[in-house]
Amino acid sequence: MKKIGIYLVYVLAVVFIMLAFACGTIAFAELGYSALLVFSFGYAFAFLSMYVILILHELGHAFCGYLTGYRLVAFGLGHFILTKKLGRFHLSRTAILKNVGAQYIGLKEDESDQRIILMLSGGLMVHLSLILLAIVFGFLTRSWYFAGTWIFLNLSFFLNNILPVGITDGAKIWELLQHPENTKYAYLMLRHSAQTLLAPQEYDLKDFIMPVDEEVRGSFAESVQTLQGLVFILDDNIELAKQQFQSVLDKTDNPMSKTSSQIYLLQVALMEGDNKKAEEYASIRGVKSFLSLKTADMQVIQAWYQFKVKKDVVQTHKAMKVARQKMNSSRMLRDEKRYYENWLAELEKELAEGV
Repeated sequence: MKKIGIYLVYVLAVVFIMLAFACGTIAFAELGYSALLVFSFGYAFAFLSMYVILILHELGHAFCGYLTGYRLVAFGLGHFILTKKLGRFHLSRTAILKNVGAQYIGLKEDESDQRIILMLSGGLMVHLSLILLAIVFGFLTRSWYFAGTWIFLNLSFFLNNILPVGITDGAKIWELLQHPENTKYAYLMLRHSAQTLLAPQEYDLKDFIMPVDEEVRGSFAESVQTLQGLVFILDDNIELAKQQFQSVLDKTDNPMSKTSSQIYLLQVALMEGDNKKAEEYASIRGVKSFLSLKTADMQVIQAWYQFKVKKDVVQTHKAMKVARQKMNSSRMLRDEKRYYENWLAELEKELAEGV
């Protein structure tokens, strides 16, 4: 029943998107434009509105974060990210998360403050506010099709974000309401994300892990457990790493936790020489998406996969080239960078020796 309800919400969100584009088209038709311009301007208006709303959504997080003591670290749209370092903003073309329209990261000094839910709710409040403003605009101007575009777009984004599944704001809020103790894991992950953006080579990954009870549920706790598994890999404790990632994979229903565990289980399989298992993980859609990321760590894994499993030397060299180019710009902490540099060098040696 729960899955049916979620599916219906997704369907409704898609319907609202379609209605938004229809309203944008009709709005320009009423202005007397030709058919070609009606569709061109209507769709352009709807697309532009979507991006503006995404920015306002993240600004909602930033504003509520500011009210509750968060310091802005990064603000991103698509593949571009604006990072604040030493009081100055720096623009780079490296997304925080793949396939996420916009992103906000803030850092909070007082981690005993339980108002993280207010920061997470900022985007949802923006959508509700924009719906009300669009309704007021419609009443004042009688331009209901222009208003309708924004009403339906915000309804769609609100529904998608409030669902308690995946990596949505609703899922994070619901997790912290159900498990207030997970707040400490949420703050830890914020610190980790901020450090990888501000000064990654000043810390090791093991500085951002803490003990997590096996019975704890939720994406924040699972993220910490995933980092712990990666630390096991960096320390060459392969069996412990495999157990850790498998444990997360067995208990999670969060797609990001699931995919993260699978990508590192792929890495473990490559290290153990289990090509069949590696092929099994690499064929998973989410893992394929991770392997396409232009970051040093993912491209080193990709290179080993192409070399060991696919026996494709051309694709191996291609992935290695990207890994070398991104080694200094990828957001890896000190021990991660050292590990993947060494693993890449090991592959280069095997290729040179014709292994």
